[in-house]
Amino acid sequence: MITQEKYTELLLWHKGVDHFDYGPVIDWAIELIRNGQETENVLILASFSKPIDSDEIRPYVSGALKELGLKEKYEAYSSVAQVHYALEQILADVDVRKHLTDLYQLSLESNFEPGLNPFYLLYHAWSSLELDGINYYYEDVTLENIKEALNQEAEWWVDKYVHGIAPGVSSTHPKRFSPQVETSKKHGIWTRILKSLKSL
Repeated sequence: MITQEKYTELLLWHKGVDHFDYGPVIDWAIELIRNGQETENVLILASFSKPIDSDEIRPYVSGALKELGLKEKYEAYSSVAQVHYALEQILADVDVRKHLTDLYQLSLESNFEPGLNPFYLLYHAWSSLELDGINYYYEDVTLENIKEALNQEAEWWVDKYVHGIAPGVSSTHPKRFSPQVETSKKHGIWTRILKSLKSL
């Protein structure tokens, strides 16, 4: 579950994200009102009902953030905002597989941006473990701990690209897992080819 504070942070990125989830906005606004922050746009947001029309609610979100003295991070779509949003959802344990799939697609669309490589490999590792019981993509990762590995990479990405902390500097997120890039290149495709041949 995403906290009030974390959702406020995510809202600062809302214009940069395709299909941003405005579902929690109503409860977010109601909580602000309970805390005495009854601005014009906050009151309007609290009056919305579900299902929410993203295009209709978006300007009121921007208005509320401005009234609260908060500066939005983006005025239009940004791949960084999209990745950050997906990772925060993963860290909050919200639709983890869906958001990992989104990161996999973003990796393909960005021509394998290095920062997204861990999520590309974890996507394949998860599928391979479920289908074949084998993981050539991420060292020591199993079905039992793959969410832990995913959270590790999510925390490191947010540290580096959002908070500007260089990899290896943060002692709060020590690495336990690492990708097997060469092994995945050597074996991943051949495992699938051999499996296909056996089924003939």
